[in-house]
Amino acid sequence: MEAVPIQSENFKLGFIGAGKMAESIARGVVQSGVLPPQRISTAIHSNPSRGTAFQSLGISVYSHNTDVVDASDVIIFSVKPQVGNAISLSASSFIASTRFPFCF
Repeated sequence: MEAVPIQSENFKLGFIGAGKMAESIARGVVQSGVLPPQRISTAIHSNPSRGTAFQSLGISVYSHNTDVVDASDVIIFSVKPQVGNAISLSASSFIASTRFPFCF
């Protein structure tokens, strides 16, 4: 499979996992001007208050990881190790059926 470059002027970034690590990365991306917040998204599951941190940056917050995948060109898995395997297994089915060339 050939790697296809992503156009930096319009790519969208998504986070699977909305904890402090994802928030820190997203905040850095927005504050540094790498991407505007309108091109970043995440999904909130277990702790609805986490959405406030992302929404305060102008980042889109969804209810389901599938929405994040649909809205993104690049996905960062930002989950704790103990849930990483379960998330990657459940995410692999909907990521594999999309435009992403690989998943883990």
